[in-house]
Amino acid sequence: MKRKYGNMLVLFYLAFLSILTIEITFQRIQKTNEEIREENVESEKMEIRIGDGGEEDVERTIRVLPEAVSERRTIVEQSVTREMAYEISDEDYQTLLRIVEAEAGCEDENGKLLVANVVLNRVESSRFPSTVNGVVYQANGGKVQFTPAYNGRLQSVKVSEETKDVVERALYGEDISDGALYFVATKVAGEQRSSWFFHHLTYLFDYGGHSFFK
Repeated sequence: MKRKYGNMLVLFYLAFLSILTIEITFQRIQKTNEEIREENVESEKMEIRIGDGGEEDVERTIRVLPEAVSERRTIVEQSVTREMAYEISDEDYQTLLRIVEAEAGCEDENGKLLVANVVLNRVESSRFPSTVNGVVYQANGGKVQFTPAYNGRLQSVKVSEETKDVVERALYGEDISDGALYFVATKVAGEQRSSWFFHHLTYLFDYGGHSFFK
């Protein structure tokens, strides 16, 4: 009887040790997971440098945390530098903002981006002046290319933050225009004036209130 009672005590003692060991191990696992979560933080630092030409060079340093190896996290730093696709003067920049607002102020972001693309496509084309001002104020044979430049609207518009963001995207090379060099607001211009675009140019697509050509 005493031996049986002693064996039971030993079993209870071993069971207690097992439960205690499991509890300690569980607490350690929880602590390790909490430490890993605290370390798993991604940080991003952006520095803006203004170049000699007035353009903004944006240098972004991104810290990326890879998978944990042997309960350690290694931080890998990668620098990504965005460069402007177009270098324009501050005067040209202001004109680009205003012509986009004047021509597409009621359009969505893509509608605004398309107008900015057309102006910049012309700047890059040998068929048009090489500056934004030259393109916007161009008048061939008395025919105005951008009506807001001559009816006073260009100087009276209030440029929205959305337009500023869209123009910046265009200057950094975002282009959805398929090479368009012309656009016309058919409902505003009227059927007779709009017909010239369809008869003399290559039609590309319609977006918002504009038809685009090259």
